Parts: sequence; structure tokens; C-alpha cells
Amino acid sequence: MSCRDCHSEQPHSAPDSGMTTEDIVGLVSTDSLQEAEMTPRQLLSDETTRLVMQILLIYVTPTIGLLGAIGNVFSLMILVKHGLHKCSNILLFCLAVTDLTFLISYNSIPKILYDVIGVDLAWAYSETAARAAYILYFFFNTLDYAAGYISLTIPMFITMERMVAVFMPLRFHEIITPRRTWFTTWGLCVFWFTYNIYTTFWFKFGYVYKANLNMSVGVIQRSALYYSEVDNVVFMQDFTTYISMKIPPCFTLVGCIFISIKIKMASSKRKKLASASGKEASSNRTTKMLLAVCCVYTVTCTFVCLPTYIPQYVYFTVTGNIPSNVGRVGYVIMNLVVSINSSCNFVVYVGMNKNFRDTYKSLFVGCCRCRMY
Repeated sequence: MSCRDCHSEQPHSAPDSGMTTEDIVGLVSTDSLQEAEMTPRQLLSDETTRLVMQILLIYVTPTIGLLGAIGNVFSLMILVKHGLHKCSNILLFCLAVTDLTFLISYNSIPKILYDVIGVDLAWAYSETAARAAYILYFFFNTLDYAAGYISLTIPMFITMERMVAVFMPLRFHEIITPRRTWFTTWGLCVFWFTYNIYTTFWFKFGYVYKANLNMSVGVIQRSALYYSEVDNVVFMQDFTTYISMKIPPCFTLVGCIFISIKIKMASSKRKKLASASGKEASSNRTTKMLLAVCCVYTVTCTFVCLPTYIPQYVYFTVTGNIPSNVGRVGYVIMNLVVSINSSCNFVVYVGMNKNFRDTYKSLFVGCCRCRMY
């Protein structure tokens, strides 16, 4: 993503270069992320924003997350039962793990408490409790973003694997091996988790007194490190935009088009000859299922990429400016779309692959037999 907070590719406002570190720290202490400024044309009132946020964060996204988590658990069970010796199964297994991680971490309790429970964008508790909530918040936030980035990258590798299978079938097992596939997925995990762990140092915990509330609250503030390396922040956000939000979906879309054309051409040739063998038919079913997964992913990325071009309508939680009400709601809606994408892969697997359907049914048949005996 270009910016984990607003997807803007423009550098965010930062302190003047003439400011000292003491000035920056003083600014941070008074300019915490929770103090939302009114935009010239605030489209949503505070009351409406709070109601919408509560409906989405307390009811809608947790419900979708729960259903999606159940579906991903079933996907993992089916893939393990089929065996992880196939490279496509390894990629789908890793995709299910990251989707499950994202659905759980995005709906974390500290996040809901901070956004819509009690005081908006603050933890209105004792300093010890607020600090504990802050630590848990960033623990789940790191999982959330890392899993999200991995989930946005894996479909590109699924497309690569299918392109080799379709265009170079005789060399497929020589080029694509389980060992190389595991190495690639582990490499993705290490890279994205390292990146997201580093970004947590752009923040610090603050316990500040709010005169309008007549109480002290825990808040998330930008650290001096963030302001001291603004150029690096801009570069990193641009870099992550291209490697997670621009290159993968574009590659996946183009790859799916080429694969579809190749399958149609091969299908036309087979009609003129004898019927396809069982092995070829099975390979085609796998390819079509994976293409469906990639198509759903491409549609999701289309929505998720919109904030890149209209950053004023979506706010994130790491490098974005103080959010407007519209930006806060836009952020939740965008993550709702991502949650739906992370939840529907199981439906695609079962709906488009007979082997998955049969294995899914066998899970329940086996449970019923165990209960009978």
C-alpha cells in the first residue's frame, strides 16, 4: 500500500526542517492521532460517524470475520487432508493462514475499544490499563497489516504457478517444487513482518489530560523517530504501494487473461481430438478454481486501491494525517471489503472444485460415524 493510513502517494505534512528535536517532541505531545480536525466540508457529523463505526466494528465486520474464520479453518483441514505436496495446495494453505490471521487481528478488542467504545480514539482507563491496551493494539495491528500484505501478494505467486503449469507443463515439476514454494512463502512472511514491526517504532504511548473530559486518557502519538525520518517514511510507503497494491493485482489480472486464453485454445484443440485424460481434467479444474480466487482478489484490489487516488476519503493508522470522519468510515469500509475477500475463498474452493466438495462432505460424514460408534 502506498500509505498504511491514507494510501496517498504524496508526502504527508511534516515539521519544518528547521525545527529541533525538542520542538518535534513538543508538537507530538499536543498533536496526537486521536484529535480529529474538522475539514472544511465535514460530510459526517460526529454522532453519525460514531453510530456507523459502532455498527461496522461491533456487529458487521466481527460477524463476517467469524464466518470467514470458520471457512478458513475448514479450508486448512481440507488442504491438509489433500496433502501439502502439491505447490498449489501449499500456496492456498498459506493464503488461508494469512486470511485467518487477518480476520482475527483486525477485529481485536483493543482496536474496538480505541475506536468506538467510551471515548473515541482513546483509552479512558488507568495508565496501566491503557498502556496494556496500547501494547495489545499494536501486537494485533502488526499481525493485521503483515497478514494483509501477505494475502495481497500470494495471488501473484498463485498466478505464476498456474502460468508455468499451463504454458510449460513438461517442465512444471522441474521449475516449481514444494521446497521452492515453501521458501517463497516463508520469505514473504519474514519480509512483511519485519517491515511492519519496524513501523511500530513510529509511535509511542501517551497518557494525556483532556480538559473537555476532565480526565486523563491513553492515546497513540507519533514518535520523534517518525519525524526524524520523514523521507524514509515516504519512500517506504511508495515502495509498499507498488509491491503490494499495484504490481501484484496488475500481474495477476494480465496473467489470468493469458491463462484463460491458453485454456480456451487447448480446449478447442481437444474437441477436435479425443476427450481429455483424467489428469488433464483435474489440472484444468485446479486452474479454473485458482483463477476464480485470483479474480475475486483482483476485484478486491480495485476497491482497496481507490484510496490511492482519493486519500481524503480513507484514513489508516500509521502514516496518515489527522483523520476526518469520512476518512475513518472509509477506512472501516475498505477493510470490510478485504474481510469479505478473506472470507469467501472457502466458498470458491467448494463451489468450483469437486474434490474439495467431496472432502468437505467427508469431514462431516466422518464426525457422524464417530458419534454413532
